[in-house]
Amino acid sequence: MLVRLCAPELDALERRLLADDARESATFVRLGWRETPQGLVLALAGVDPPPDGAVAGGADAVRIDGRYLRAVALAAESHPLAVGLVHAHPAGAEPRPSAADDEMDAYLGDYLADFAPGRPFASLILSRVAGDTGPEIALAGRVRTGDAWRPVTRVAAARRPDVVCWPEGRRPAPAPMPPERVARLTSAFGREAYQRLARSTVALVGAGATGSAAIPILARAGVGRLIVVDADHATDSNLERLHGSVPQDVVERVPKVAIARRHVAAFAPDVVVEAHIGKLPQPEIVDAVIRADLLLGCTDQHSSRLAVADVARRFAIPAIDIGGLIEGADGVVTGQLVQLVRFLPDDPCPRCRGMISEVRVAQELMSPDERLSAQAQAEAARARGERPDPIATAIPQIDTVSWITTTGGTLAAGFAIGWLTGRFDPRFERLQLDLVCDCLGAVDRPQRAREGCVCTHTRGFADQAADTAPVVPPPHWAPVRGLA
Repeated sequence: MLVRLCAPELDALERRLLADDARESATFVRLGWRETPQGLVLALAGVDPPPDGAVAGGADAVRIDGRYLRAVALAAESHPLAVGLVHAHPAGAEPRPSAADDEMDAYLGDYLADFAPGRPFASLILSRVAGDTGPEIALAGRVRTGDAWRPVTRVAAARRPDVVCWPEGRRPAPAPMPPERVARLTSAFGREAYQRLARSTVALVGAGATGSAAIPILARAGVGRLIVVDADHATDSNLERLHGSVPQDVVERVPKVAIARRHVAAFAPDVVVEAHIGKLPQPEIVDAVIRADLLLGCTDQHSSRLAVADVARRFAIPAIDIGGLIEGADGVVTGQLVQLVRFLPDDPCPRCRGMISEVRVAQELMSPDERLSAQAQAEAARARGERPDPIATAIPQIDTVSWITTTGGTLAAGFAIGWLTGRFDPRFERLQLDLVCDCLGAVDRPQRAREGCVCTHTRGFADQAADTAPVVPPPHWAPVRGLA
């Protein structure tokens, strides 16, 4: 059972519930959810704060006015989200439910089931505690689905490594001591940084040039689990950029995800590499990546970029998209460009940022037969002296080389480590670097969402906003395969 939290809702909970260290408080919330083979995933989508006087908290109990409860229940009849109650225990207290909490949860679960049938009900407890890695916000909870209660076993709070899951209200086991191979990292960032990395999961969509550069950086730093997604295998043209590959991989058509897992096993066998042959947003891939603390988009496809940003928003996952490009004129290279784009759940989507060609998206989703037919139509149009349909033309080749993709992948991995450890926060929204510009040209391009875009009102909605997904897997995509 995984609960995902992100700003601004997490910040609102902290201000409302943890401002008074000596008294309990509470608020109802809304949550999106998705049932996966690994368990239920919940995403905090909104806070329904109580009216003045609707919640009264003491040192060991909280009381909720019936009018507040009825208003929340009636609102649930007009929205598709799950309802939850979040309450805080006094500072230093374990986030373990009391007998009064048990009684309240049983009543609320029954009461709200009549207004939100078939939806989960979540009861979460927050508390400020002294943790192994410094001051922390401990979170425990349970979720009712049907007639059964299931404990929250994991929490993923976007860019907040100080929010830690206490399963069933009990302090988690101490994190492992850092091995000698990360001595430089712990010297710079502290032992706590490694311990936070060790309990983290990073998903990478794309294990080619950019992804294969980011993967070893993350693994060498000690990230505990990597979820690697790619549908392709090694080819001759990949060898110049695909880290960890050898010529025999081309002969044997070895999947890129298998190369990534083999590469990591050679120097960090303690890091778990979960390899999936497939594409986002195939359902099995969505099930896998939404369990990550952070998502890296490492492909050059516009459809994939849309899917990464959509999953980041609906499932409250911080993401970074990476791209690279060579520009030139008259046989001279004029630009070597690296772009890193931040996709926090409340950031503008790729369409709002002007990053997407709808023609490219349509081309990328064509089947091989459709593409051949379109190319034949384009040639026939040219033969008649007519301009061909843009969708029927060939997808342009992106010109890039190993040092550009490696630069992008390693920079993104470094920023990911900053987020996961809490040691530094990348300040950019859309960072563009020109590696051959005087003084290494760098520019940030903050952008705003377009009024009315779906990205402005589906943060944390999970599957309850699935109908807004910008990309639907076409039927010709091969089924997903996981490597044992």
